[in-house]
Amino acid sequence: MGNIVGFKQKWLHVGIGCLFMAFCTVLVLGCEKNNGSSSQQTTTTPNNANEKVEKPSVPGSKTAAEAEELPFELIESIKFADGTEVKSIAKADIEVLRDRPIHMGGNDTDGVTLTNEKDEKTHVRTCREYDAALERGYFPLTTYDISMASWFNIPCGTLNEFQTAAIPQRSFISNPKAGITDLELLPLSLFPELFDFKQNIENVTYQDQVETGMLKVTGMGGNWLSCEDVGLKQHLTEVARADFNNDGIEDILLSESVSATQGSYRDYKMTILTKKSVDGKFERVQLRNP
Repeated sequence: MGNIVGFKQKWLHVGIGCLFMAFCTVLVLGCEKNNGSSSQQTTTTPNNANEKVEKPSVPGSKTAAEAEELPFELIESIKFADGTEVKSIAKADIEVLRDRPIHMGGNDTDGVTLTNEKDEKTHVRTCREYDAALERGYFPLTTYDISMASWFNIPCGTLNEFQTAAIPQRSFISNPKAGITDLELLPLSLFPELFDFKQNIENVTYQDQVETGMLKVTGMGGNWLSCEDVGLKQHLTEVARADFNNDGIEDILLSESVSATQGSYRDYKMTILTKKSVDGKFERVQLRNP
């Protein structure tokens, strides 16, 4: 009887031991599976993270090509016949804008008629048409046509100059801000030539001439200046600021109108001014797209 009890106890202990070993085996296998899953997750997660990091890191710093696509801000906006108004221009938009009819300032016309030396006429409504007609020898003939053509001066001149403009690398007109209302910086040579001004004006400024009483300021605003002498009136409007001659320095693109104080003479054109040093005065820059 004792042997039987001992035998049963022995097998009971063996059974318990087997169950314990089986439990441990299952436990170990489960841990290894979990560790494997965790290990697999850690190997895929960095790849996903890298993908997310790589996408926004592509632009990084602005390249020269990307900087070229930055829009130029306009001081004097461009208006079109459909009522829209453009306040900034990207180079990619220039060709499209050249095909849009120009706003004529509320005048009862949809463009301007130009004439050539053979008395042939052409009617233009867009900057592309206007520039092409000028290249073929057409011009505004009458005083009325000259007035209507003036509405093309700022839009077409601005688009032409921005074709080769660049973002300036440095500026002597931004901080502190300097502009055409700073008469002490404007060389008198910028005023249309008259016999009164032809002598000894190399270092003479608008301010100098105002103090002598020979030049009168008739109006001034944030980005414009009107002045006159005995025979001529001049109106200057700042249109935009950029590097227009690619020397790295910020320039000012101006719209300039000149008219006789008595008579019908008038002229409209674009002008570029630059300032090359902190203490320097404005200088006229030759336009590449006159």
